[in-house]
Amino acid sequence: MYDIVADDLFNQEYTKEYILSIQVSLGGFSFSVFSGKESRLVAWKGIPLTITSRQFLPRRFQEWTEKEEIFHKEFKEVCFVFDTKEFIPVPDKYYNETEKTKLTELVFDLESETEIETNKVGTLNLWLLFTLPKLLKEKIAEQFPGSKIIHPLKNCLGNLPQTDPGKTGLIILFSSKYFYVVLFGKEKLLLANSFSLTHKNDIIFYTLSVLKQFKTAPSKTEVFLAGDIPGGEETMKEISKYFSSTQFLKPSKKIQINNHIFNEPEYGLYNLLNSIS
Repeated sequence: MYDIVADDLFNQEYTKEYILSIQVSLGGFSFSVFSGKESRLVAWKGIPLTITSRQFLPRRFQEWTEKEEIFHKEFKEVCFVFDTKEFIPVPDKYYNETEKTKLTELVFDLESETEIETNKVGTLNLWLLFTLPKLLKEKIAEQFPGSKIIHPLKNCLGNLPQTDPGKTGLIILFSSKYFYVVLFGKEKLLLANSFSLTHKNDIIFYTLSVLKQFKTAPSKTEVFLAGDIPGGEETMKEISKYFSSTQFLKPSKKIQINNHIFNEPEYGLYNLLNSIS
């Protein structure tokens, strides 16, 4: 049994003033409660799970939300982060709402009863297309009407970090059994992709392969890490041997966190924290 971790500011009787962010993935569920007035994290809970297939997500999600008392409260805003490796970035000039199914099918097979979700990344003039079970989207709409669904890269791509002049930026955002790679330079997106993660050597292999593809030297690349990093800071130290600099990726909006209460590192909460745009 996992309990909610909360600071002294959290009050379940005043949730109408709070913003609720929920993350759903095959690796488990988590949520954070934010005070918009204080720009502060006031509650968090994570439930690690091993869900073998996306088809089981709707049922597991419903079971979880029915048991969590806090989900039966009313919030100022509710945001869902659906963490999936199946996504494609599409430049605005190539995007057409009526053609999104064809665009998606060019990259991966669409399962039956699948819904295609779209997120606009205005700063880069592109769309993120990703899929989720249709039944899951229906359950979200039923229990949390008016909520929005975003991909972890939506706000990440919309707020790329600054790099030193002449340097390329590389974001490595970890999830359960895979990681996202975002390569950018001069506020221009060069690549956004996902790769399977079975061993820590996969991180170096795929990132160096991406740099080689774009003829970018590791010595001129600044790396930003976030997410469920396997091995934590030790992995960061290992990665830093290959690149110009390595640091943790900060959320786009400054959120106050009482580190004496919330033991989860900020980089581990990145997706939830970065959902507050």
